[in-house]
Amino acid sequence: MVKINEMNFGQVIRNEFDGITRELLREYAKASGDTNPIHTNDEIAERAGLKGIIAHGLFSYGFLTKLFEDFLEHGKYGKLIETQTSMRGMVRCGDKLITEAKVVKIEGKRVHFDVTQTTITNVDIKDKDGNIVKQFEAGERGYVSEKDIEKDLVKTKQVDEGILTYRERIASPGSAIIELNE
Repeated sequence: MVKINEMNFGQVIRNEFDGITRELLREYAKASGDTNPIHTNDEIAERAGLKGIIAHGLFSYGFLTKLFEDFLEHGKYGKLIETQTSMRGMVRCGDKLITEAKVVKIEGKRVHFDVTQTTITNVDIKDKDGNIVKQFEAGERGYVSEKDIEKDLVKTKQVDEGILTYRERIASPGSAIIELNE
């Protein structure tokens, strides 16, 4: 149960989704009616200046609203009043999409959040000698740019197979307001 007296300044709710595939984007295009081929056809996306297909903006946005709908148990404990977001970074196949909302203000029964959607884009895994053990689509297609490196968005971490190189960037910052029943 979600009650206003249980909400705290700085509290974070979060979800992660790492199932973004071409098939899922094709299904979304069909269901949404947005059949722009930059979302479903790599060749056309490349001709449009992209390095491969990108997810629909509203596909990503759906995870923002899903976060709150799940938190509120689909209206059982309250409702989503308002959301605002700025789509700044492309979401691609293979990305992990993390949606996080942090309580910044509580006013009556309304709770205000800062929302951030972040993508984690795996590039490759290298062994201790620097040899590529596994390359992901981002590495094959060159999704990570010099600008990403300059902005310190490219990181590494130890994994079972070696050293994983990945990019972590904010795709969509925004805000939201929910109103609780109690």
